Amino acid sequence: MAPENPIQYQSLPEDDTYREIYANNVYFEPSAWDLKAIFGQLDQRQGKVVIRQHTAVTMPWTQAKILFYWLKGYLEFQEATQGKVIIPPSGIPPEVPPPSEEMKKSDPNVEKAYAIFKRLRDELIHSQK
Repeated sequence: MAPENPIQYQSLPEDDTYREIYANNVYFEPSAWDLKAIFGQLDQRQGKVVIRQHTAVTMPWTQAKILFYWLKGYLEFQEATQGKVIIPPSGIPPEVPPPSEEMKKSDPNVEKAYAIFKRLRDELIHSQK
């Protein structure tokens, strides 16, 4: 379901820089200016868990917020029409450890970050029920 939009989207030819790549893992590197999303794929061929990172996309925070809008909208639409997307227990993000006293002293926002990610994880777990 794409919005009606006067913008015409065109992909570069496959032999240029445009690629379609599968990813089942994403790692984020935030900065004051932008957000880098590093995509990868789980590889268990060697008998151990390895994420083979293959693509990084860096975007300004305004674009990240717009991306969040579209992802949330498409996910809600998917669940409304196809049923709840269930994350297996092994896929639930681990708990973020509480900040140490040293971290609290060096970064005044670390407690806010901890509270946000704890709340979001609790909401994610609750949504699985």
